[in-house]
Amino acid sequence: MRIQTFKVKNTMKHSWRIFELILAGIQVCSGLVILFFVYITCTEYYTFLWKNPLVDHQRIVLMAVRKNITLVFVSLIAISSAILLIKNLSKGWVTSVITWFMFAIILIINSYRLNQSNPGELDLISIFILGIITVVLITIILALFNIEFRQKYNPTLKNGLL
Repeated sequence: MRIQTFKVKNTMKHSWRIFELILAGIQVCSGLVILFFVYITCTEYYTFLWKNPLVDHQRIVLMAVRKNITLVFVSLIAISSAILLIKNLSKGWVTSVITWFMFAIILIINSYRLNQSNPGELDLISIFILGIITVVLITIILALFNIEFRQKYNPTLKNGLL
């Protein structure tokens, strides 16, 4: 008696593949926008403090970079995970989930810090918009755990994805 085995294809529905590509595009754009704003912030620090003769110029650059190093890492992770996601690599899926999780955490932490330092800065509409953005980010994370993605990338402890 001969037993036939069928290899299951790791294919996704077309709509989920488009969703995956859109998320990768958003990640690349987000990473580039974050890098742009870090560059603007660093040059503002540099320009403002350069005029002050009491401040060491090397410390100016170090202070500007130190205040923004987390954002630089997040943007580089976002761009690299988007590239890996476009190439259909399982590490791209994992880092993409991590990236969206980091976006949500950074948004929550920075909103909390802004509210603690300047309680009147965030009005009710701003808090509502930040809440909606947080819900959208969490929805994206949950969508990345859809059965289509899990079947395609097959996360297990053996392949290091869990």
